[in-house]
Formats: sequence, C-alpha cells, structure tokens
Amino acid sequence: MHLKKSTLNFLISALFMLIYSSILSKNLFSVAGRSNPSVVIHDTLVGPGELLLQMDAFNFTGDNGQVSAISLKIDVDTNLISFIGIQNTTLPGSWLANYNYQQNEITIIYTAYSGNGYDIDGKLLDLHLYYNAGFDASLHFKDGCEISNVYLQTIDSIDYVDGLITQVAPLGVVSQDSLAVDYGTVFSMPVLAGGTGFDSVNGIRLRVGYDAYQLQFEGVTDALLSGIAFSDTLNVITCDWDDTISFYDLTSTDTLFYLNYLFVGDTVTATSFLPGSKVFNNGMIVPSTYESGEVTARYWLELLSSPDTAGATSGGGFYLSGDTATVTAYPAEGFEFGDWLHNDSIVSYDSIYNFVTASVQDTLTAEFKARTYNVLLFAVPDNGGTVSGAGDYQYGDSVTVIAAPNSGYDFVAWTFGDDTLSVDTSYTFIMPHNNMGLTANFQIQTFDINAVSNNPDYGSVTGGGQFNYGDTCNLVATSNLYYYFVVWTENGQPVSYDSAYSFEVNQNRELVANFQYDEACSAPVGLYVDSLSDSTAMLHWLSSGEENEWDLLWGVMGFDTATSGELIQGLDETQYFLENLSAGSTYDFYVRAVCTDEIHSIWAGPYTFTTWYVGIKEKDFSNGFLVYPNPAVDELTLLFDTDVASAHAVFAIYNSTGQVVLSSTLNKSKTISLRGLPMGVYYIRVSSNGKLYSDVFIRK
Repeated sequence: MHLKKSTLNFLISALFMLIYSSILSKNLFSVAGRSNPSVVIHDTLVGPGELLLQMDAFNFTGDNGQVSAISLKIDVDTNLISFIGIQNTTLPGSWLANYNYQQNEITIIYTAYSGNGYDIDGKLLDLHLYYNAGFDASLHFKDGCEISNVYLQTIDSIDYVDGLITQVAPLGVVSQDSLAVDYGTVFSMPVLAGGTGFDSVNGIRLRVGYDAYQLQFEGVTDALLSGIAFSDTLNVITCDWDDTISFYDLTSTDTLFYLNYLFVGDTVTATSFLPGSKVFNNGMIVPSTYESGEVTARYWLELLSSPDTAGATSGGGFYLSGDTATVTAYPAEGFEFGDWLHNDSIVSYDSIYNFVTASVQDTLTAEFKARTYNVLLFAVPDNGGTVSGAGDYQYGDSVTVIAAPNSGYDFVAWTFGDDTLSVDTSYTFIMPHNNMGLTANFQIQTFDINAVSNNPDYGSVTGGGQFNYGDTCNLVATSNLYYYFVVWTENGQPVSYDSAYSFEVNQNRELVANFQYDEACSAPVGLYVDSLSDSTAMLHWLSSGEENEWDLLWGVMGFDTATSGELIQGLDETQYFLENLSAGSTYDFYVRAVCTDEIHSIWAGPYTFTTWYVGIKEKDFSNGFLVYPNPAVDELTLLFDTDVASAHAVFAIYNSTGQVVLSSTLNKSKTISLRGLPMGVYYIRVSSNGKLYSDVFIRK
C-alpha cells in the first residue's frame, strides 16, 4: 500500500520533532545549582503516535544517594495518553510498571538487589507512551511518591517536576461556533472540520462536553457523514464514525453536523471539545486544533406599562448581557410619562432611556400618570340658576356636575358646544383628555293668566295672557252699561274687590271678573265647592250686594231646573253642606238672592262638581297604584303593580272643587309635571285598558 505524500510528510515531520525534543531534553536540566534531589519528566513537542518520554533523577548522590527503592505515581489523562510501559531503565534491580485506567494513574516500582544502593544523577528511564494529540497532555506526579536509600530511610525534600506533551503544528481544525442564544429556546451548534491534513478522512472520534445546568441536549441534525454514532453520557456527547472503504476530503472547511440544545440557563457557557477527540486521515491521527464553542445567553428584557392602558413601549426583547437597550415610552391620549421603574426603584424620568442589560431576565416598567384637565361651568342665563362641580380633574376621573335652577326657572340641558349631553340636573361623566366647558341651560318659567268675565254681556276683562315668572300682571275689569263689577274670584274664592287687580306672576291662574246687573236685587257671584269627598260637598257663593237670604237649587248634572232638582230656600249663609251624595257622580247647583218675598234675583250658575271615587276604591280600582313623592313639588311619578302601557293610559287631575285642572295621555316615563298648579289637595284618576286607578296627593 502506498502512502500519500501528505501522510509521508507528516511522518517525517513527527520523527524530526521527536529527535529534536530528545536532543533538547538532554540539555534541559543541569545538576549545577540544584541543592535538592529531583525527579523530572521532560516536556516534549511531538506528533500523535508512540513516543519515549525521558524521566531523570538528579542529585541523588552523597547523603541523598544509595537509592534502593522507588515508588512513583503519575497522573495522566487516559483520553490523551495510553501507557505502554517503561524501558531503558538505568538502575540495576527489579522494575515494575502498572497502568490503572480507571484512576488515570501510572505506577512505577523499583527495588534494588538485596543490600545494594546506587547513586544517580541523570536519566532514570523512558516512559513508553501513545499520544493521541489535539490537546496538551500533562504528566503529573501524585502525592505518595517516595524514594528510599539502602538503609530503608526515606530521602527527604525531593522535587518532583511534572512533564508536558504538546503536539506539533496542527494540520487541521475542528471547531464549534460562538452563538448568542435566546433564553428558553432550542438552538443548533454547528461542528465544522477542515485543513490540509484532512484530505482523506476515514475516521472521526469527537468528545463534546456541556453544562447540564445551562444546556439540555436535544439530538443531532444534518449530519454530513452517514453512519455517525452519537451517545450522551454524563454530559459528554461522543461522536464516532469510521469508513474503511471510502474517504472524505475535508481540506475545505465543511459542517459535519449540528448539535441541538435547549438553552435553560442564564449565563455564558461552552460546548467544549474534550481530550480524546481525534480525526483519522488514511488511518492515522492528524495533529489538529479543537476549538470549543461559546454560548452566550441573550436575556429577555420585558417592558410593562402602568396602568397597562395608559401608554405603549418599545425597545424590549432579547439582549446580551452588557448590551444597551434603548427603550421608549409613548403615553396614550390623556396621559403623560412619569418615570421608568426597575426593581421598584426609579431609574429615569426621561421617556427615552438607555438601559444596560444584566445577565438576568429583566423588567422595566413605564409609569404613566393621567393628565389634569379643567372643567369650567357656565349658567345661561347667568341668573337662571347655580352650578357646582367645576375644577381640575385627572383624565379618567368620574366628574359630577349639578345645576340648581333659581326660583322661576327650569333646567333645560347640559351642553358642550352644540352637543346636548344630558337633560338631568345632575350629570356624571368620565373626564376626557381635554378641558371641558359645560353650559347649564336654564329657561325662565312662563305661566298663563286666564282672566274672563262671568258673563260677556255684563262686562269685559283685559290684561290676561302669558307671562314670565316675576312679571307683573295688571288685570282690569270693565262693566257694561247697567252692570257693575263685584269681585275677582279664583276657584270660587274672592281675591280682590278692585276692578284693577295687579299681582306678581308665579303660577298659572284662572281668574273670573264677576259682574252683576245694576238692580235692587243682584244675583250672587263666585260660586265654588270645597270639602269634597265621595259623599259630601260644601257649596259656596258670594253676595254681590246687600242681600242676606238665598235659595239653592241642586241636582245631577244637566237636570231640568223647571221640573226637577232639589230646592232649599231661606238660607242666611253663603254656604251649604250637602250630604249623602253618590261617589264619583257629577252635580250642578244654582243660587239666587231673596230680596223680598216678591223680589228675587236671577239664578246664578250652574256650577258643576264631581264627588270623589274614594268611597268605592276597593270595589272598582286596583290596589296596585302609588303616586310619589307625596307631597309633590314640580313632578309626580306614577307606579303600577302591573304593566300599564302609556299609549293607552289617560289621566285627569281634579282640584278640591271637583274641577278637572289637568288631563292628558300618560307619557312613557309615567311622570306628570305639576308646574302651574296652585298649592293644595288634588285627586288623580287614571284609566288604562278598562281599569281605573285613583289616589289623592298634595302639591306643595
């Protein structure tokens, strides 16, 4: 079999280095200057293969001479050095050498012939070794080495000098990369090979160590060479391949395979080639360099926002320890940046911050704070009412503003610009990211003053109409020829005996100017009813002159005054109490003055009234009906225990005289405005889908 030129060159180079190292070793140590005896293993520079490594014993003469027993223990890396034996011993006697592979130990025992001892100051023996190369191999004397003289006395103060075997210039390189790896991820570490000595590779054995606290081996992918055997024992991955038939040219660097790991640590670690790694070219070990791979952790920098909806951040992610991460905080509308927080400590008040990452998973929190905005409140008109709730608020605060109308004004709505926000006097909203100027709109109350004559033929009235709250109403009653003014009445009660009546408007009013014919016997005026119940009524009237006796005629509404009705004569008071009336019934009454037995005024009336339904409530109406508040001020709310559709519900409100003062269809909210109703006791009646509901309430 012919050797390739490269292999032959390698063998010549190795032989030359062996000869050179042997010559060098003879001059390496000198007896001169040494006071202590010493045992020295020579350093040598060789190629892979067998070698003889000289061991010397110096200064074992005189008091330290007459060596008769030697016991040496040498520690070696059995992955790099195989011990073959010893030879070329210089002391006569018995030599024994042992190689303990499990303990990585070479043991050498010498015993002189009985009774003999020998001086020595030079070569002791040669160690016959096999060197796998690729790494420096140290031969280290272990504790327990001992040399005795012929008197079986241990020689003291012996220096044991270790030896080092290094390889000749490498002809190939096997390497792993240096990678930056994200914590918690799987990565692939490439193993590459190349060099001038790798032109006919037919065998590879690699040993790769890793830190199990940092890495978890996940297997091998994309192997260039088929049939590579992999094993993982005690955190050492072994890769074995040989091919006796074909060869691979790896002079140009190529990737042999990828070792896959899960990165579970948080620091820098290495995937290291270990002694025992070797590459065979044409069946011979090639002197090679083995470059381990470094795995550097990239640590996750997490960025948080507080509050989490107050803004956004950028600049987080994976970084190497010591990198500078530029992080930026972006406040959302309504917020401003406050500070960067790290480990509960403020590290910067700038929204752009350069953070030097450490070798840990880390967190930075961008703290935002809500901006402060102003709420301004206006009342329109400014005398229409008062407002409260203005001030400074932070974005997102709950703000409540309240409008309180002054007397004579109604609140209309809260507005912002042209937008209507609420029609409720109390309005609550969440503070937006801008100043707010809210307007409470008030409207002055208007009232109807309805002034009429008791008979258009008797006289006329001027001055009525619609007025704002606080206006002065001037009513004037003007009698026609042959008639005269008697009294202004409201709900049958006298309010003024002056034909010119002025007052400040603060409610709706129904006023009657009572005129009477200018004659000796005048008819009464101002008919009205109070003290109504379901069966009684108090009838009232006013004298229009000096009359002091009256006749009363009453009956069911619409009775024929000529043929029916009940006549009560000779009354000397301007009132009469009716009893035993029917509940919920409507009646008419008339009154005339009796001046003499032969002279009577005309009949005044009719005045119509209705008795209350209270007496038959349990029989005709549902009990599930409630009005509140009671007493009420401006608004009355109706509650029902069953579903009452507002579209089919009609209500009527009666005053104490039985007159209907307000009636309409019930609205959806089932509320009734009482503005304009005078203070007093009222009766309400609701009709819905054939059912009747009633109750009494007070307007204060």
